[in-house]
Amino acid sequence: MTLDENVKTWKPARAPFAALIHAIALEVQPAWVVGGAVRDLLLGRNAATVDIDLVVAHSAIPIARRVADRLGWAFYALDEGRDVARLVFSAGPEPLVCDISSTRGGSIAADLRARDFTVNALAFALDARAHDVYPVHVIDVSTGMADLAAGCIRRVHASSLADDPARLLRAVRFSVELGFPIEDATLDQMLRMANSVYSVSPERIRDVLWKMLAGADPAAAIELLRTTGLLPIVLPEVAGTEFVQQSEPHDKDVYRHTVAAVQIAAVLRDWLLGRRLAMPLNEGVAANLRLLTQVLEPWAFYLRRHFAAAEAGGRLRADWLVWHALLHDVGKTATRTLESTESGAQRTRFFEHEVVGAHMATARAEALRFSRAEADLVDIVVRNHMRPHLLHMSFAGGDISRRARYRFFRDVGPRTSDQRAGVDVIMLALVDRVAMNAQLDAGEWHAYLVHMAQMLTFLYSEQGVDRPMRQPFVDGRTLMQELGLAPGPALGQIMEALAEAQAAGDVTSRAEALKMAQMLVGGMQL
Repeated sequence: MTLDENVKTWKPARAPFAALIHAIALEVQPAWVVGGAVRDLLLGRNAATVDIDLVVAHSAIPIARRVADRLGWAFYALDEGRDVARLVFSAGPEPLVCDISSTRGGSIAADLRARDFTVNALAFALDARAHDVYPVHVIDVSTGMADLAAGCIRRVHASSLADDPARLLRAVRFSVELGFPIEDATLDQMLRMANSVYSVSPERIRDVLWKMLAGADPAAAIELLRTTGLLPIVLPEVAGTEFVQQSEPHDKDVYRHTVAAVQIAAVLRDWLLGRRLAMPLNEGVAANLRLLTQVLEPWAFYLRRHFAAAEAGGRLRADWLVWHALLHDVGKTATRTLESTESGAQRTRFFEHEVVGAHMATARAEALRFSRAEADLVDIVVRNHMRPHLLHMSFAGGDISRRARYRFFRDVGPRTSDQRAGVDVIMLALVDRVAMNAQLDAGEWHAYLVHMAQMLTFLYSEQGVDRPMRQPFVDGRTLMQELGLAPGPALGQIMEALAEAQAAGDVTSRAEALKMAQMLVGGMQL
């Protein structure tokens, strides 16, 4: 099929891709761009492409190594037996990935027939010239172009899913990402084959789930996983929350609340990353989110710096907010109890669900082979997500005390100048609060936002949580000289007590700090 004039002038939206593809095409002919990059080009989504697959006639690994050395891309030999290499460009705002392989089956047509879905079984050949590369024609071995036009996800042939069960998860991802329903025969096979996903490696499941939940509509992805029978296999803790009822102020069961929290977290994530917001259809929830982002605006610079940080594997901290929302209430299934109120009504309680849930969520992160640091972050955020709610209730009608604010940020987890787990906890608590009830009381929501604003003010202000560590009134050396203390646990306890008192405003000078230290020494068994 001949490309139209618009596609004939195709250039990769990312300049490093353009240089790489030109270099590869000059090295070997024939060469083809295949899969998602072709699909996205034909759908007008070229600017969103951050990974491209290339197929060459032969010698993919040595060609890729030579070009990587010349252009400064990182090189990895993914599969020497199948002649597959990966090149990564990480000098830009986000990593660009190019996988290069030799044709499977001896021809480009056979290679495409071995792919997963018809909309991905497309290629165009490249015509390399001195200073540019031009697509020549689209190769469509199945019904890819027709399915793109109709908007559906269809397997290439009956054995496509059986050849690689990870493709069941990919079907969900592409359906949600493209907004295409899954064709009936493909969906029927997915329902019959759901258990085959147990054979897929944890790393591959993790990577598909991550792309799914980092997309524009992670809540729809979770729902489609549920309706295709895949959710109990890949995220059994989340699947187990379905039909677990809750009392007021919740208006949904735990699973529906979780899906709502995931949707709200995606909106907040996009705000934190400076993206265009896709607000929920429920106008009450949308209004609450608009007010939330307005309240957060004074700290936008600090919050965006924090959440734009990359964790292991280049996974953004902002995308973890969606995972925290997904996992925050998994402990409710195991901790649900019923108690009678004075009126005789039944009330649902979930004592220490955050502690049980932290263990479950961390175990799932470990099972999916996330890094130790990422699993620790999941543990911290899920374990502490109730603390902002409890602080709000404890200081109802007044300000949260500086001492309580200091203890929160001190206790919640490890901190550095740019990454503070307390920020992740507060963002999750805000998401959780909006998701509790579609008809959230306006006055109560405003009061909650005031309290969370006080927490962020304390965190980011010059007189806030870091001041006692940056500029203590007395340091350890002074205490040892003035009070005759030796290094050890007692000195550490005194230093921490002085830091808390300074943060709370109870100690305002060096003299007051020394006086308090003397009193503390007098009460200790040294």
